[in-house]
Amino acid sequence: MSLLRVENLHRHLGAGDARVHALRGVSFTVEAGRTYAIAGHSGSGKSTLLYLLGLLDVPDEGHIWIGDQETSLLGDEARTAVRNARLGFVFQFHFLLKEFTALENVMLPMRKLGRLAEPEMRAKAAELLASVDLGDKVRRLGNQLSGGEQQRVAIARALANDPALILADEPTGNLDQANADRVFALLRDLAHKRGQALLMVSHNPDLASRCDHVLHMKDGRLLD
Repeated sequence: MSLLRVENLHRHLGAGDARVHALRGVSFTVEAGRTYAIAGHSGSGKSTLLYLLGLLDVPDEGHIWIGDQETSLLGDEARTAVRNARLGFVFQFHFLLKEFTALENVMLPMRKLGRLAEPEMRAKAAELLASVDLGDKVRRLGNQLSGGEQQRVAIARALANDPALILADEPTGNLDQANADRVFALLRDLAHKRGQALLMVSHNPDLASRCDHVLHMKDGRLLD
């Protein structure tokens, strides 16, 4: 089943002589239960593409469907609603609130979406932390966790609202090799088991090669 469909995306950045054609007619499809890596040199358009897919920016031309919903022309409020309900984000920096516990950090997207009662949110957050092997650290503050543990909390938080699509921007970039392998394996296995899709930007060719599909970018275009 197609979770994401992208058709003929174009995006320009800057103005005047500094104007850059950052994306040039990008089209592809993302299927449920599959993992995808976007690979390419710095400046190839990877991050620009991820911002568009995450509904954090809008294309100058082209279309983005998440499920059966065309999103590229939605207003700010509607894009925010779709983002909260259907997308999960994992970044290179975990962005945990360090004065909050691991449990409270995972509950934050649920509070924003507002679908669950307090006991349901707590139970679900605890279950997600257990799924990333942190069931015994739900009450630890963010600054009491190791770097690898903090990134695993960030993964649990990204899954809080059962997103169809997980977008990851260099999710292992700040980790040592052992923790990078563990975090990637978690993301890949969760996507496969839950029928979600993982779309990951990475400069790490080894991790990219472990995805089901690798989308190579150069000068704002997909080479595949």
